[in-house]
Amino acid sequence: MFNPKYQILLTRKYFPQDKVVCLGTQLISIVSLIQAFLPGHMWYGADVDAVGKGAKKCNINNIQLNVIGTDFQFIEYCSDIEQFIGGVFLGINTNFVSQDIQGIELETEDEPFRSIPCEGVLIEIRAFDTSYFAIYSEDLDLMEKTAKIYDIEIDEIKS
Repeated sequence: MFNPKYQILLTRKYFPQDKVVCLGTQLISIVSLIQAFLPGHMWYGADVDAVGKGAKKCNINNIQLNVIGTDFQFIEYCSDIEQFIGGVFLGINTNFVSQDIQGIELETEDEPFRSIPCEGVLIEIRAFDTSYFAIYSEDLDLMEKTAKIYDIEIDEIKS
């Protein structure tokens, strides 16, 4: 069961070159920066809504998890996205990928303190209404490394 203990919120302040948040290029930069901190993993997405040339390739518009693939495939996935309106992206340890991911549904409301019935989730990245990216994890070391990149504080989630 994934029940994140830590969160980081990346607002416009952390992307000074851009006027808005949740751009495809911003998600690419996040994934590119954190991929070295993650053990073997695959990316999954749910409830994705986006605009741009590649918006049709998202085709992930429900609350069930859909495989995106490796870091390279995730970056490729985001490459033609102008902006994410919303979306949930999970990095799941490859040791746990064999479970029935198709049966897992995510809550899509703004409930940051919810648990996901999925083992092996290393990190979750959510694009929120073009306002900010939220990064969640149970792994303090991972979150500290990520926070250091952005020179940001980690928020502890109190359940």
